[in-house]
Amino acid sequence: MIPYFFHSKQIRSLLNSTIMSKLVVLFESAEMTAKDYDAVCADLRARNKLFDEHRPSHVSFEKDGKFCVVDVWDSPESLKEFVETGLKPAFAKAGLNPPAPAVLPAYNWMGVAEEVISA
Repeated sequence: MIPYFFHSKQIRSLLNSTIMSKLVVLFESAEMTAKDYDAVCADLRARNKLFDEHRPSHVSFEKDGKFCVVDVWDSPESLKEFVETGLKPAFAKAGLNPPAPAVLPAYNWMGVAEEVISA
C-alpha cells in the first residue's frame, strides 16, 4: 500500500514511472583503492562522462577492506551505455580490471526532491 503522503496524482505517477524501474548497481573490489577510484573519476570527468542524467544516485565508500560503489540507474540500457562508453575506457586507462557488479531491481528509491513532494 502506498503511504498517505504519496496520494497526489503527480506523486503516484512519479512513483510508478521511476521508482519501480530503477536498478541498484553494487561494485565491490578488494583490489581497487580510493586512489584508483579517483583516477577513474578524473578520466570520466575529462571525457564529460562523470555525471549522467540517467544515474540519479552515486556513492562510494570503503568497507571491510573493499572499495565499494553503489549507483542507481534508470534502465539497463543506460547502465550498459555508461559501462561501454565510460567505465571500460576509464578502467583501461587506469590499468584496472573492473569488478563484476551486482545488478538488482530497486524495491524503493527516495530520490524525490522536496519541492515535488510538497507540490
